[in-house]
Amino acid sequence: MSKHRDIDFFERPAAAREWQAQETALQAAREGRAPASAREAAYRRIDAAIRADDAVGLDADFAERLAAKAGPVPSSATAPEAGFEKQLTRLLLAALVLSGLGVALIEGGSWFHADPAAWSVAGNPWVIALLACLGASQGAEWLRRRLG
Repeated sequence: MSKHRDIDFFERPAAAREWQAQETALQAAREGRAPASAREAAYRRIDAAIRADDAVGLDADFAERLAAKAGPVPSSATAPEAGFEKQLTRLLLAALVLSGLGVALIEGGSWFHADPAAWSVAGNPWVIALLACLGASQGAEWLRRRLG
């Protein structure tokens, strides 16, 4: 049945009429009156079906047996990571490596003549930031796999 917050009564008068028909049918059912129309009877049947307890008659271990039929739940360690996102990640990584090699070949000569302090890890904040990002990324992946 519709939920009041889903309907804009001012822009959809037909929806407002349907809402009112549903409410009238439910009120009549609460008061024990007979349905006044086929529409009201239909809404009362829908309400009865929604309120019906579907779990009546199921065994206590129904969920466990159904889960056993479905098989084990794949985890990140057992499920192969395939799909569009994985292939796109590989493609982007290859593009990044190739572009990095291209820049290194083109600009590499001037890099080697730069200040030696720029090559030290402690003297270059960008190298430290890169190592921190790689460590955080790998640590998060290790933790995700560990917690499973």
